[in-house]
Amino acid sequence: MTWKNSACMSIGRVTCPDVNGLVLAIPRQDNSAIDEFYASTSATLTKIDPAFLAKYGEDIAGLLFVGLISSTENYFRDILGFILSICPIAQAHAADEKVQLGSLLWAEDHLQNRSAFEFMPFSNAENVRKAITNFACHTIKQKGTSDLMLKEYDKLCELRHAVVHSGHIVAGKNALKLGLRKSSSPLKVRICYADLQASGSVCTALVQAANNELFEAMVARWAVDWRNLPNWDPSQESRLLRKLRIGFLSTRDYDNNTISNKRSIRTLTSRIKASFNI
Repeated sequence: MTWKNSACMSIGRVTCPDVNGLVLAIPRQDNSAIDEFYASTSATLTKIDPAFLAKYGEDIAGLLFVGLISSTENYFRDILGFILSICPIAQAHAADEKVQLGSLLWAEDHLQNRSAFEFMPFSNAENVRKAITNFACHTIKQKGTSDLMLKEYDKLCELRHAVVHSGHIVAGKNALKLGLRKSSSPLKVRICYADLQASGSVCTALVQAANNELFEAMVARWAVDWRNLPNWDPSQESRLLRKLRIGFLSTRDYDNNTISNKRSIRTLTSRIKASFNI
């Protein structure tokens, strides 16, 4: 007789399901980055109701919570990819940044600008700031709404780390960054329905603030900096501004009349030119 295999049951070797069956090809979206974020987070936040959560536990809420962070990360990849596609200043500034070889090998003839960020997590505020600086050549305004919301987002990201990496148990580093009261017992992330909705509001406020700040920065470049470049073509002026607007505009907010300074493209162009004395 042997003493081996005496600690627990063993079901032996098991294979993973066919990985091709675990992924699905989806059509490329023409929506702006912020509308893609809205669609994704709306789907996440409406997956369950309070009664379902109360019955089936908090772990489900934890997974949805991670989904909110993932949607926020995806927004920054999309919007930075768009900025790289249109802004020559961002292109020049990011020219020395590295791209993973895997992105090139996989993409072949349809490499997307967002491929530059495949290796980069946006699940903490520092990485978001660095990426915006390195790839968009823009520094988040200190004490502006984006800056303030990144600090709130960072709190969610510390909690996300516990959910993803340690079975909801908060690690010491994350506890210290969150400023939690010390405990002799392990601390477990507990997310109720209201907390999930509040977390969604934090992510939404961050994305909205960043979207407005980056749009204003790109418009200023269109009005001033791009015109001083050797490759500036005055005949493309209107097309470029229109493209900028489409890339940042939330059609959902526009249709719902929730944009505080809603403007048609004609009026927007006129106001921008007046503001920059063009």
